[in-house]
Amino acid sequence: MNKLVKGAIAGAAGIALLLGGAGTFALWNSSASVAGGTIVAGNLVVADPGPAGVWTVNGGTTPVTLSSYRVVPGDVLKFTKTVNVTASGDSLVATLGLGTASITPTAAGNAADVALANYLNANAVLAASGASITGTGPYTVTAGASGIVAQPVVVTATITFPKSVTAGAENAAKSGSVSLAGLTVTLTQN
Repeated sequence: MNKLVKGAIAGAAGIALLLGGAGTFALWNSSASVAGGTIVAGNLVVADPGPAGVWTVNGGTTPVTLSSYRVVPGDVLKFTKTVNVTASGDSLVATLGLGTASITPTAAGNAADVALANYLNANAVLAASGASITGTGPYTVTAGASGIVAQPVVVTATITFPKSVTAGAENAAKSGSVSLAGLTVTLTQN
């Protein structure tokens, strides 16, 4: 017998074995269309509607210009600003906070800048007030029964330069400089 004919017979026998012998190869199946529906995604936004916020120092009410103010240990800087918060989602709960890059050293390689940034970052907190705001920090926004919140929220960033009882503890931050240009209010879903 020819090698080609032998190969064809062996191949046919192999296929027959795979198909279960002499039987037929059939699977039953069925499908039905069922009514699904539509899903609509919610939204979460914090926006700056303007005007600019105001900086005050040590509990005062007179606004200060940061570029001309020289902070010293014991100072408490407060930034007050109204932002618009929109939250829509039937089970949506989100937390307001300060962005991680809100206080950065002016020169990343300058030891005094880094020390001052570390002191201020460790003692920066955000407070918020508005109809849908709850908590005493962290502050949460809940969309509520209607599933929608759209309102102005007053946020206050408090940045404290701690004053140690140990003389010279803050010396590493002398003449340091930080940038608050990246000051950011965040709204993050829980």
